[in-house]
Formats: sequence, C-alpha cells, structure tokens
Amino acid sequence: MSLQSVTSITGRNGSSLTGGRLLARNTILSITGEVAPLALGLIAIPILVRQLGADRYGILTLSYLVVGYLSLFDLGLGRAATQQIADAIGTDETERIPAIFWTSLFAMFGLGLCAAAIVTGMSHWLVYRLLSIAPEMRVESVEVFLVLGAVLPFILSGACVTGTLAAYQRFDLTTAVGASTGAYSFLGPLAVLVFTHKLVWIILVLATGRLAAWVAGLTLCLRLVPGLTTNIWPERGSLKRLLSFGGWITITGLTSPLMVSFDRFVIGSMLSISAVSYYSVPYQIVNKLPILPGAMSGVLFPAFSATARADSKRASILFESTCRYALLVLFPGVLVLFFFAPEILSIFFGHTFAQQGTTAMRWLLIGVLMNGLAFIPYSLVQAANRPDLTAKFHLAEVPLYFTALLILLPRFGVSGVAAAWTLRVSVDAAALFYASVTILPSTKRVIGQIACFTISAAVVIALGDALGALDLRIMCALAVFLVYMVIGWFRVLNLADRAMIVRRLTGLAAQAYALKPAA
Repeated sequence: MSLQSVTSITGRNGSSLTGGRLLARNTILSITGEVAPLALGLIAIPILVRQLGADRYGILTLSYLVVGYLSLFDLGLGRAATQQIADAIGTDETERIPAIFWTSLFAMFGLGLCAAAIVTGMSHWLVYRLLSIAPEMRVESVEVFLVLGAVLPFILSGACVTGTLAAYQRFDLTTAVGASTGAYSFLGPLAVLVFTHKLVWIILVLATGRLAAWVAGLTLCLRLVPGLTTNIWPERGSLKRLLSFGGWITITGLTSPLMVSFDRFVIGSMLSISAVSYYSVPYQIVNKLPILPGAMSGVLFPAFSATARADSKRASILFESTCRYALLVLFPGVLVLFFFAPEILSIFFGHTFAQQGTTAMRWLLIGVLMNGLAFIPYSLVQAANRPDLTAKFHLAEVPLYFTALLILLPRFGVSGVAAAWTLRVSVDAAALFYASVTILPSTKRVIGQIACFTISAAVVIALGDALGALDLRIMCALAVFLVYMVIGWFRVLNLADRAMIVRRLTGLAAQAYALKPAA
C-alpha cells in the first residue's frame, strides 16, 4: 500500500476505516502475527522450562509481570493516541496528527523513565524480601530487574508508535514488527542457552529485541504520516485531550494487570516459586486461544471510534458479526484443551507437571471462553468514549477477586487461583455486554443468544472433568463437537453468514475441480 493509498483512508469521514474487506484483512494479519510466534513458543517454552528449571523460569515469568504492570504507567496515553488519531483521520483533520503523535511519544518516554526508576529502586526489595527466591539466585535476579528497568522507556513509548500505525489501519506493518519481535523473544533465549543458563544474558538479548522493534516502528511512522518530520513538537492542548481520555484508561491499566498478575506473586509468597510455573505455564497456553477476538478487538477499535456515534447501525452490524465469529472460533479450542489437558501437559512438560497443573488449566479454560468474548464489547465501550465504564467495572471487581483469591488459594492451591480468575473475568464479561446494550440497544437480542450459548457450552465442557478414561473423553468430545456444529450453523450464524460460507466453499470446490487433471 503506497502513501497515496494510505492518505485516501482519510476521506469520506473515515468510512473506509470500517470496510469489511479491510477489517477482515487486518484481522487475518493480526492473527498471523500472533500465531507465527506461538508456533515457536510451543517448541521454546518446554525447552526453557526444562533447561532453566522451575525456579529460574518462575523468576523469568515474575520479571515479565513486573515490567508488564509498570509498562501501563503510560497513563492511558497509548490508547488515547490511537483513538484521537483515528478520530482525526475519520474527520479529515490530519493536520492535528503530528501534535498528537509527538505529545504522546514524549510524554510516554518520560513516564517510562519514571517506571525505570521504580523498577531499579524496588529490585532489591522484590528479590530479597517479597519473593521466596533461593539465596544462590538472588544476585542474578536483581540484575534481571535492572536490565528490564533500563528498557522500560522504549516499551512504554512503543505503544504510541504501534497505535499510530493501527489508527491508519496499517496492520501489515504492525504485524511485521510484532511477529519478528515475538519470534525473536523465543529464538533469542534458546540461542543463549547454548552458551549459558544465566538469566541476565537472556534478558539482555530480549531487551535488544525490544529496542530494535522501537526503532523500526518509529521509522515506519516517520515515513507513513505526513508532517511528522517537520513538526516535531509537543502541544499542551493535545496533552490535555490525551489525558482526559487516558485518565480512565489509567485506572483500567492499573487494576486489570493487578488482577491478572498479582496472583503469581501470591503463589510465590504463600506456596513456592515452583508453583508459579505450575500456574503460569497453563495460563500462557490457554490465553493464546483468544487470538481471533484479540485481533478483531485491535482492528475494531478505530472502526468503532468512527461509527459508534456517527453510524450506530454500522457499529451494531460489526459488533454482532464479530461476537458470533469469536464464539464459534473459541469453543473448539477450549473443548479440546479441557478434555485432554492431562495428556497435553504430560507430553510437553512431564507427568509431574500434568498432575500439578491439569485442574488449574481446566478452570482457566472456562475463564478464557468468557474473557475471549469480552474483547469485543471492551473495544466498543472505549471507542464510544466511555472508558469510565471499563475503569469502574475493574474497580468493583478488585475486592471480589482478592476475596475469592484469599479464600480459594489456601484450600485448593493453584487450582483455587484459577477458579478465582475465572469468576472475575466472567463477571467482567457480563458487565461489558450489559454496557454494550446501553450504547447500542439494537444488540440486545444477539447478546442474549450469545449468553445462552456460552453458558450452555461452559456447562457441557465442564462435564469433561468427570470423565476419567481417555476413550470416554474422546467419544464425548466428538459428540459435543457435532452438536456444536449444528447449533452454531443454525442458531449462532445468521442467514447472511451461512450464505457467505456456502459461497466461499462453493468457490473453493470449483477451483479445486478446475485444477483437477483430466483423466
């Protein structure tokens, strides 16, 4: 896509931002960017766990969580920049974009320096006081946090770079950079293992990859967006608008990762550092399932921003279609992993790991089904300029989640932690869908259908926990999958969806027949 075709997006009040072909293309690109590194991860993670050991891999996981939480120190400016740049494109006010871009980039880089100072200052306390880390690994663990702190300014400000490309619907570029970085994040540590098992060298290699991704993204923005190279100056008015939107995003950014990440610190403190791996590895596996909803959510955010108020009918169509597709794609993966969790964990991580992690993985899968669907209403609510709702929901969920965590963890271990997480994300999904109805009342019927299907699906797959023998689980899974296909075809997909699928299959069959060699 040339620069001329990029700037054409700004026409027709942003209507081309919501074109079906463009959104489908960008969704596929986003999925590709997730799946490509995932394939490497399936190979790399078991090797890293076995070579580093449960303790070292647990430290590596916790260090990522600290940086991930502090990377949300951007005060919501990254998502605010995406929303405002997309709005400027949609209203054909592209002259505002350079000020928005540089204001958010400089502000987030400064906030990254503050976050780096926090990591540096807290590293000794985290390692020696908070976490149950073996004495022989404490010095190395402190070095890990120091290196990660140094790269935080680039991690934070990178959200502005990626968000700008997304606002222009240039997911081909974000996918290229993201997929390369994701592949490097697995290949780099494996290469280091050939020479040493010291975590600090693994982290140094990963930090180098993040710096390279930041430089590549900034270069692409400078080449893509007219005026960025000649108008390098932040603007007070732009900062005020960014902070107005980002303030509520900040609350969401602080509470959401706290509820996502804090459980591993509780596990490390109350159980053991090895138990962190028994929980975090299944968590990493199952949270790769919502690839499609996650990809659609990122692509839909600028599209919803352009249509939620100006063209609510178009926004409703997008919302209903993507919710249906997300549900149909999520269910098969959840079904297979739930029924065969013991075998999958045993093959990749060993029998002991499977014994410790199977129940936790099954609880997490129920939560992933609920949480995966919530991606779509989450994007709609924020794109409709209601980030306050997502923030208020998360604030209300904090006491619920921590109460459940403190009750269930001592009694059920890592399985109790997984159950608490599933409870929290289920409540969150229900609240987001309710908010979506208030924003787009016409979606009430389809949301009711999706809710009934989802609850029924969760109950059915939960029955797999009661089936012990492998042959029984195989037969039950096949039966459930057959019922799912029938209900999905007749009850979840509408007439337009079914007609489109039939046309595509007919076209593929015709192509295959045309390529068939003559007898």
